[in-house]
Amino acid sequence: GLKPWDSAAGCLLVREAGGFVSDYRGRSLPICDAEVLAGNDALHSRLHKLLAGSLRD
Repeated sequence: GLKPWDSAAGCLLVREAGGFVSDYRGRSLPICDAEVLAGNDALHSRLHKLLAGSLRD
């Protein structure tokens, strides 16, 4: 499975470029894990809205 170190560099790059990284529910992640949603402000917001309706608790 995916480990935090597998995606940490990518998450850092997105954040340093001004993007947003969260889990699928929109919660900020201290480090990245298997549930990562990343993108610029517009893309991240649209993807989060799209996924929010299909997620189960």
